[in-house]
Amino acid sequence: MISHQSSYRDPESLQLYHQKSWGELFSAWGTGLLRLLPPEVAHDIGLEILKHQLLPAWLQPPPPRTEVGLRVKVPGIGTLKNPIGLAAGFDKNAVAPKGFRQLGFSMIEVGTVTPRAQSGNPKPRLFRYPEQKALINRMGFNNDGASRVAARLKLLRWNHDEVPIGVNCGKNKDTPNQKAVADYLQVVETFGDLARYFVINISSPNTPGLRELATPEFVQVLGTELGAGFLPKVWIKIDPDLNKKDFQNLIAAIADVGYQGVILSNTHRVHFPEAGGQSGHPLTAASNTCLEWAYGVHKGHLPVIAAGGILSGIDVVNKIARGASAVQLYTALVYQGPWAVTRILLETAAELKMKGYSSLEEAKFSYYS
Repeated sequence: MISHQSSYRDPESLQLYHQKSWGELFSAWGTGLLRLLPPEVAHDIGLEILKHQLLPAWLQPPPPRTEVGLRVKVPGIGTLKNPIGLAAGFDKNAVAPKGFRQLGFSMIEVGTVTPRAQSGNPKPRLFRYPEQKALINRMGFNNDGASRVAARLKLLRWNHDEVPIGVNCGKNKDTPNQKAVADYLQVVETFGDLARYFVINISSPNTPGLRELATPEFVQVLGTELGAGFLPKVWIKIDPDLNKKDFQNLIAAIADVGYQGVILSNTHRVHFPEAGGQSGHPLTAASNTCLEWAYGVHKGHLPVIAAGGILSGIDVVNKIARGASAVQLYTALVYQGPWAVTRILLETAAELKMKGYSSLEEAKFSYYS
């Protein structure tokens, strides 16, 4: 259903919204039909539609808003036409980057990719909670393996200057933690220049022992092995469940080693009503707290990409105000469908105008002033 949220305060934006609303309405119906299917089945069907670019013209969102005020600069990645990227986990195997580009995403993160292919955890492993605008997943890094995914990206001959692609890197489930560095290095080296940036995933709750790697000692060792050639391209993704002291010590170590930045945050570990990682609206406050804790350490000197509970333009502006350079969506796409980026950008522009900002760059760090 179309949601007329309070961020539609700008008459010009409201008029534009209504001009486009029929396409969004039909798109919402289609998304609702997919949600009648089991979550992972619906996800796979959606990926196939995007992979083959089968979305009918009358359901496709219009080109996303590209005014100067919505452009953002992400160090190490580039100047993006809008602040909204695709989070890791949606296109694990890089099968549909062209489809996601068509939906308006300004950057795309594929993966998580491990050195060797693995099937992930037993099904069912993805659960919807629409009343909470939330998901729980325990996928377990199911993917085709680094070599196959890299070969797929190579065939695309991708233009990273238009829409950068990053690779989220993980370790195989059967790799002991003391050998995890080698797994991460293998993934990064397999992709090389095929990716604009890399993300080290030490924060998923669905691989036993993985979060034990979220220590200053591990990021220091990994940074040494990555070396100066790769460090400017590497980000670390952190979970929201660390206590403040450990979290801030980790942020300090990441900055000291020289990583490009951090992604805040991964999913919240839950055990009820299903075990796994929770995303969507319940994660909003925790991910905001992560941004605030991180700022308390880096004071604006460590680039941050925000993820977690971003479902509206208000959420985007709140993340930018807390120091994010850009944001990433996952759950919003599940519940809002192919018009998610268009809709949220429209809300973002209206929210900026309502708050008196001429651009997202102007709003950055405003939470602390």
